[in-house]
Amino acid sequence: MQVLPTIAKRETQSYAGIRKTLRREEIPDVVPDCLATIFGFLHKHRICVTGAPLIRYFLVDYNTGGIEVDVGVPVGVTLPADPRVHSAHIPSGAFATVIHQGPYDALVETTAALMDWAKQNKVNWMMAEQHRVTRWDSRVEHYLVGPPDEPNPKNWQTEIAILISDSHR
Repeated sequence: MQVLPTIAKRETQSYAGIRKTLRREEIPDVVPDCLATIFGFLHKHRICVTGAPLIRYFLVDYNTGGIEVDVGVPVGVTLPADPRVHSAHIPSGAFATVIHQGPYDALVETTAALMDWAKQNKVNWMMAEQHRVTRWDSRVEHYLVGPPDEPNPKNWQTEIAILISDSHR
């Protein structure tokens, strides 16, 4: 699979999130509960959502399959204190983005194609890698079209966005 990403400058994006440390295969079980908690919190505090739900990757351990992520939704305000839901932001900068069309189980392939594109084009990401553990400054999946609004997985759309290193800006 080959991809042709779009590169665009983005401003800082605030979001309400829940931090989780889990294994990649646990994402389908964990994300719906996190989003339900976040949406309940936002509803209670009358805070409007300003964009599509997201998962922001902070750490990917290729040795164990472990990941550390924020599950979140964009908001335009700082949140009141809460033991579960926190305020965070995706930093500004140049992002390479690609839209994945279809079921979530193939997201890994689209992400790998984006990584291959970066290698072929000598694009460096804002991240640190050591001993097959990657710490990302900003690697985000935005769930543009998906459940519960769209029941057919063939119609789902997920934007993969990764912050490009300053040396490429």
